[in-house]
Amino acid sequence: ETPSRSRVSGRVSRVSGRVGHETSIFRAGEVCEEEEEEEEEDEQASDAAVHHAAAHFVSSTLPLGWPKSLGIRQEWQAERAMKQVRTEHLRGRASTFRKSGLSGKSMAGSEQRAWYMIDPNSHFIMIWGVISLCVLMYDLTLLPYVLAWDISFEGWLAVSAWTTPSFWSIDIVLTFLTGVWRGSELVMGPRTVARNYLRTWFVIDAVVVSCDWISLIIGEIAGASGGRSLKMLRFSKMGRLLRIVGMMRMLRVMRILEAFAHKYLPEGSHLSITLVTLFGSILWVSHILACAWHAVGQYCPSDTGARWTLEYAESVGGRSVPYLEIGAVYQYLIAFSWAAGQIALGSIDVTPTNSVERFVFVFAMMIGFLFGSTLVSMLSAAMMNYQLRQRDKNHNIRTLHQYLRENDVDSSVAVPVQKQIMQRLAQRTKLREGDVPALALLSVALRSALRFDIQRPHLMRHPMFRLWISLQAELVQGVCMAAVGFIQLRQKDDLFLVGNTAASAYSLTAGELSYAQVPDTSPVDAPQVTRVHPGTWLCEAALWTEWIHVGRAEATTACELLEIHGKRLVESVGRDMIIMDIANEYCIHFHMRVTSAGPPHAAWPNDLDVPFTDYCDLVVSMKREVQLIIGMDAVALLDQSGRWSKSFDKLTDEVRDGKSVAVVTGEGNVIRVVSLVALRVERPDGHILVQVAKWENSQMKAACQLPGLKQDRGELVGEAVERLFDTKLHFLAEWVTITSTVREKMEKASKEFGVDTRYLKSVCTAKLKPDACIDAPLCGTWLVKRHSGDARASSALDPADGEIMAILEGTPVLAVSVDGAASSNCFAWLPHEIFRILSGGGKDHVLKPWLESLTLPEEEAVGSASIMGAHGNELHVGQEGPEGSYFEGPAV
Repeated sequence: ETPSRSRVSGRVSRVSGRVGHETSIFRAGEVCEEEEEEEEEDEQASDAAVHHAAAHFVSSTLPLGWPKSLGIRQEWQAERAMKQVRTEHLRGRASTFRKSGLSGKSMAGSEQRAWYMIDPNSHFIMIWGVISLCVLMYDLTLLPYVLAWDISFEGWLAVSAWTTPSFWSIDIVLTFLTGVWRGSELVMGPRTVARNYLRTWFVIDAVVVSCDWISLIIGEIAGASGGRSLKMLRFSKMGRLLRIVGMMRMLRVMRILEAFAHKYLPEGSHLSITLVTLFGSILWVSHILACAWHAVGQYCPSDTGARWTLEYAESVGGRSVPYLEIGAVYQYLIAFSWAAGQIALGSIDVTPTNSVERFVFVFAMMIGFLFGSTLVSMLSAAMMNYQLRQRDKNHNIRTLHQYLRENDVDSSVAVPVQKQIMQRLAQRTKLREGDVPALALLSVALRSALRFDIQRPHLMRHPMFRLWISLQAELVQGVCMAAVGFIQLRQKDDLFLVGNTAASAYSLTAGELSYAQVPDTSPVDAPQVTRVHPGTWLCEAALWTEWIHVGRAEATTACELLEIHGKRLVESVGRDMIIMDIANEYCIHFHMRVTSAGPPHAAWPNDLDVPFTDYCDLVVSMKREVQLIIGMDAVALLDQSGRWSKSFDKLTDEVRDGKSVAVVTGEGNVIRVVSLVALRVERPDGHILVQVAKWENSQMKAACQLPGLKQDRGELVGEAVERLFDTKLHFLAEWVTITSTVREKMEKASKEFGVDTRYLKSVCTAKLKPDACIDAPLCGTWLVKRHSGDARASSALDPADGEIMAILEGTPVLAVSVDGAASSNCFAWLPHEIFRILSGGGKDHVLKPWLESLTLPEEEAVGSASIMGAHGNELHVGQEGPEGSYFEGPAV
C-alpha cells in the first residue's frame, strides 16, 4: 500500500462520523481499493494506479475532487454574462491606447505642468528645507550677538556674511519654481505659483534679502574709505542696523518647523517636539534679550546720564571689576543670566539706570510671564493626557481581574489571559481610517483619493493592479473605496483557518505571519510551516475562484495586511468594460491552473501559491486582444521613461502583430515574455534524450538541448507536452511516464528588443520504461565510424575534448521527421556530464565536426524497425552511462 493511500484510509476512519463527508470519503476509499485490486492483477497497471492515486487528494475539509471541483467565483460569471466585450471594442481600445501612449502623454491625468516646476513633496524640497532651517538658526543666533557687541566682519564672519544673502536669494528663485497647495489641490502652474508667492511671503523675503545686500554694500563702501570721516562711520552703522530686519526670518523658522513636524514626524512625538521647540524658543528669546540688554546699555541715549554697563561691576578675586573691562564672553553670560531671570521670574542682580533701560526691563518681564505661563500650561496638559490614558488602561485591567474572579477561571488559563492583555495594552496600534473622525468631513472624491494614495504602493506590487492603475486610475480609486482596506493583527491572532471559505485576498504590508499545513487537511506528507514576509500575497485564488483555505495563517508579530474583498471587487470592476474583460481573461486562466494543479505536471495549490499563476504565465495564455492592450501599456511606459530607441520600435511592431508579449512587472520593469516547455527523458542507466541538431533545407543546425517547444496561447503544460509528443517525439509516446515538473525562470538582456526577455521554462521529467523498444531511423554515418575506427576527427583535440568526441562517435543518432514540415530533428542518448558540457557552450569545435559528418537515412530505410547495433543486434535502452541532467539554456 502506498503512503498516499495509507493517509486516505486513515482519514476515512477518523472522519467516518461526519455526516457531510461520510459518503464521499468512503467512495474515495473504494476507488483506492479497486486500484489495489488492479495492482495485484497486472504489474504494469500498478504504476498507473499509483500515479492516479498521487493525483488525487481527499480531506474532510475540502470538496470531493479538489482542486478540480473548484469553480470560478460566481460574481465573475454573472458579470461576464451581463457585459460581453466585443473583439472589435478591444481592438479599438488597444489602438487608442497605443496612439495616446506613444505620444508621450500620460493617460492617468490631463493636468499640464511646466517641466521645470518642483513638487513640494519631493525629497529635494525636504532637504532644502532642512538646510534652510540650519542657515536660519545660524543667522538668527549670530546676527544679534554681532550687532550688539559691534564685531567686525572679518575672516569666517565675512564669508558667512556673503553666503547667507546668496542662499536666501536662491531660495526666492526656488520658491517661484515650487508648486503650492491650494486647499486639497496641488497647483504646479508657473503663473499661479508666482501670483500666490507675490501675495504672501515675497514682500517679507524680498525686504529681508534686500537689507542684507544693502548692509553688505554699505559695509564694503565704508571699508573702502577706511572710515576716515564721521559720515562714513554713520553710514556703516546704518548698514548694520538694516540687518536687524533679518530677524523677521524667525517667522520662516516657525513655518518650516510646523510643516516638517506634520509631514515627517509621527503623531505620538508631536507633544515632545512641541516641548523641545518651546524650550528652544525660550533660549532663543533669552539670547535676543541678552543682546538687546547689552546694546541698550551701550548705545541708547540716557536721560539720567547713567548706564548699567557703566554702573555694574563684578567681584573677581576680592576686587571689583567694571563690566566693560570683562571679556566679551563673560559680558554675554552676565546679560544672558539677566534675560533668563526675567523669563523665569527669578532674582536679578542687574538694575536699570535710565528710562530706556527701565522700559526694556518691564518689556522683558512681560515676555517672561508669557513664556512661563505657556510652559506651565503645556506641561499640565501633557500630564493630564498621560493620566487619562493610564486611567483607561487601569480600568481595563481592573474589570478583567473582576471578570476572571467572578467566573472562577483556572489560573492555568487566567495567567496567560492577563499576560497577553497586559502586553497588548502596552503596544501602540496604528491608526485606522475609522479612528480619525475628521475624515468624515471630506468629500467623497477627496476621501477616495486619500485612500487610493495610501493603498496604491501596496497594490502596485501586483502587476495586474498596476495595469489597472495605468489604464484607469479613477476606476481603481473606486475599487479602493469599495473593496480594499487594511486589517491589523496582534501577535498570535489568526488570519484564517483550515476549511473556511475564502472571501478575500491579502497582501502582507508589515510584520510576519506563519502559514502551517498538516497532512490531514492539506496535500503534504508532513507538517509544514512557512514564514510569510512583507510583500507576499496570500489567497489570491479567493478573488477568482470559490477557494477554500488548506492551511492556517497566524501572526508571529504585530501585522498589517491589505485586504481585497472578492465580491466587492467584481462589483467595482464591472463599471469598466475593458478592465472587466481583462479581469475575466485573467480569472479564466487562473481558474484553469487551479483546477489542473497537481502531480505530475504541477505541485498542489495552497493559500500562498498556485502553480503556474505567475502574471507573465497568465498573460502569455490570454487572447491576442488582451495581450495587445497589456503590451502597448508596457511600450507606453518605455516611451514615458525617455529612453526610446530603434529597438523599442521593433518591440512595438512585434507586440502589435502578436509576435511578442510584453508586460510591466510589479517592480515597474518592462520585460518580454517567452513561455517554453521542455522534456527531460531519462533511461534507466541515467542517459537523457537530447536534441543535438535540426536538419532543414539540407543543412544541419547544431542545438544541444532538451527537446521542447514554445507554449501556445491558452495552452497548459500538460497540453504542451502532448503536442510535443505528437509533433516531435511520437516514437516515445508509448514508452515514457512523466513523474514531475519543475518551473525555471531566467532573464536575459535582448539587444534586438532593448529590454530583458524572461524565459518561463517548464521542464517535465519522464522515465523511460525498462522494456521500451523505440522505432526510429538512424543517421547512417554512425555505422561507418563504428567499423572503421576513424580517429582523424579527434586527433587535433586536447585529451578532454578527445574523450568527448570518442563518446559522441560511439553514440547512435536518431533522425525523426517533424509532422507537417520538411525537416527532421536529430536526437541522441547522452550521459549527464556530456550534455552539461555541450549545452553550456564553448564546445562548438567538438559538436560541429561530429554533426557535420552525419547524413540523414534514406527514405526507404525510414520504417518502423527497431534501432539496430553495428552487427545487426537490436539496441535496447539501459546501457552504460552516468546520472542524467536537464536543460539549462534559454532557447528551445
